[in-house]
Amino acid sequence: MTTQQISDTVTIDTVACLCNPLNIDIVCWPNLVVGPVYGVLYIRMKKIEAIIRPFKLDEVKIALVNAGVVGMTVSEVRGFGRQKGQTERYRGSEYTVEFLQKLKVEIVVDDDQVDAIVDQVIAAARTGEIGDGKIFVTTVNEVVRIRTGEKNSEAV
Repeated sequence: MTTQQISDTVTIDTVACLCNPLNIDIVCWPNLVVGPVYGVLYIRMKKIEAIIRPFKLDEVKIALVNAGVVGMTVSEVRGFGRQKGQTERYRGSEYTVEFLQKLKVEIVVDDDQVDAIVDQVIAAARTGEIGDGKIFVTTVNEVVRIRTGEKNSEAV
């Protein structure tokens, strides 16, 4: 383990130093990154997007709140996957619903919380049937709270 001075006020102990293809050192510890971009400290954050069945929203919300999530965004979406829609009957006529109603739940969390949050969503949203949904995890470069200007973890 080595100690690296980041600025006059910030020192971090690093376990490992990684190199990118341009041979620029990036210090990682455990979810803090000091990179070549402006020489500033970054918090690694992830955005979790879960496409779920609408009737599972309450269970997912309770699971996320119990896991410590303090905010989420929910959107009504339509789509299809392997199930390719479904056939329904209305007044004796048969028709195909190609795009099924789903909900998209979006959460931004620190990198070290991702696995636990994904596990909570899976446990709460799973029915075991085709059409349970998908979870996408992507990197978030920066979060800014508009009202205060707070950034990253403080803004979430």
